[in-house]
Amino acid sequence: MGDVIKSSKKFRPKEWESFEHSIEAVNIKFKSSLPIPITIYSGDSFGAVCNDVVSAIEIILAIQETQKHQRSRFVLIEDEITYGMDKKNFLTLEGPALWKSEEKLTAIKKKKQLFLADLQNDLLTKTVNTIVNLILSLRNDWGEQEWIIYKNYNADIKQKDLAKELGITQQYVSKIIRQSRLRMIKDAEENLKNIIDGINSCIH
Repeated sequence: MGDVIKSSKKFRPKEWESFEHSIEAVNIKFKSSLPIPITIYSGDSFGAVCNDVVSAIEIILAIQETQKHQRSRFVLIEDEITYGMDKKNFLTLEGPALWKSEEKLTAIKKKKQLFLADLQNDLLTKTVNTIVNLILSLRNDWGEQEWIIYKNYNADIKQKDLAKELGITQQYVSKIIRQSRLRMIKDAEENLKNIIDGINSCIH
């Protein structure tokens, strides 16, 4: 579950339309990982059910990446859903996972945090909380240029061609990569998947 961190009390229809489009795009991209797709409710809150922890983290990071006008905070809870899964509708779900999600979301609002995970394994919980909070925090103030470079990092496009597309110098692209800690973030994202797989293999 999550909600938008409001930066302005004024309602701007185009911004919220953009938010709805971003959620729709994530639902389409991760359709196979979402037994219950991301649903927006109460205006700026949203929730979903994911197949596993790795896919849930990928979806959280994707929501941050697709949001242009807003910033969001998230909770990731691994627990039971006792009712409503057969209806395929997030708004009909009941169970400890939902109750705990609402409780934790209220807690991180008060603490002004971006993310909190509560998983079945304590080591996995601490690992996910540390690395995901780091990634979200470092990416939270990125502008359009940073996101474009991030999406094309390690892609086939050359740095000089990317600079030309952005209308900046190649040196400035390199500066953005350094200042945005882009290499560290990419490494953290990849390492997190390997760490989760390693911890899960030990558990099972």
